[in-house]
Amino acid sequence: MADTERTQARKPKKYGPGILFLRDAGVALLLVVLVLVMMWAYTGLWPPLVVVESDSMMHGDDNLSSVGTIDTGDLVLVRKVTTVDDVETYMDGVVSDHRTYGDYGDVVIYKRGGSETQTPIIHRAIIYLEYDPANNCYISESLRDAPETKWATSNDADTWNHLTSALSIFHVGWKDLTVTVDIAGMIPSHTSGYITKGDHNTNTDQMYAGAGPVDFDWIVGKARGEIPWFGLLKLWTTDSLGSPAPENSVRNLWISLVVIVITPIFVDIGLTYREKRIIARKKVQEAIDNAPPSKYKRIQVEGEPPEEMTEEPPK
Repeated sequence: MADTERTQARKPKKYGPGILFLRDAGVALLLVVLVLVMMWAYTGLWPPLVVVESDSMMHGDDNLSSVGTIDTGDLVLVRKVTTVDDVETYMDGVVSDHRTYGDYGDVVIYKRGGSETQTPIIHRAIIYLEYDPANNCYISESLRDAPETKWATSNDADTWNHLTSALSIFHVGWKDLTVTVDIAGMIPSHTSGYITKGDHNTNTDQMYAGAGPVDFDWIVGKARGEIPWFGLLKLWTTDSLGSPAPENSVRNLWISLVVIVITPIFVDIGLTYREKRIIARKKVQEAIDNAPPSKYKRIQVEGEPPEEMTEEPPK
């Protein structure tokens, strides 16, 4: 009776499918929350991710995505910035060799005109211009240490600390462009800020919009890291794709989703198989322990196979 009670005490408790589902769902939810908390701690922003809606930062004309650049449908991690110096522009990166997402400088996320209702823009910061009210011109310390062959102005009298004419920056990006900044057109705005441009675009945002520089207060943060493809799920469900989704991003997304779904199934099958083997071995051992005494006993002699039966010597 005591042996039977001990055997029953050793048997693990069996839970119903509903309890097991709730347990697994709780663990999954806990992991998701943990990841989001870690992202928030790293970025200092909530939400810590943005979805890229268009191809304005893509490299190449074939509409194919690649890991390491910002493509349509990517999820981008956004890190908070607190001072102007937290953003290293393209021209700063030329000197320091600081690169992100396949080119010099940082990529920033900013609100158009500071608007809270419009979708923010994610583009590369090309140069920071500081307005000098005393001389009614712009100053750019980024140009001070940059190679002279990298930039020029339409007015030969202009210098890095006295900019009044069109500024040209040469050999920019994967397209090897000459980017023109209309300094004279921005002087009436009397504002300091960033000149920004999408890597896929030919002109700066300021040339397209005819506006002044991007004010630092409009900056949401700078891009740091990406989760490719998965942002397409949101863009499809909200019908907010700004350009066609890259074919290889769509393919890689579906492959990833299949792997995510199938992997837990195979893990569960493996664990179930392992548990059945353990239970089978326990049953065999219990059968041996509960077997009636016999004049034959298994005695393993060194050097002989364990299956050999040796007659128990007389006492």
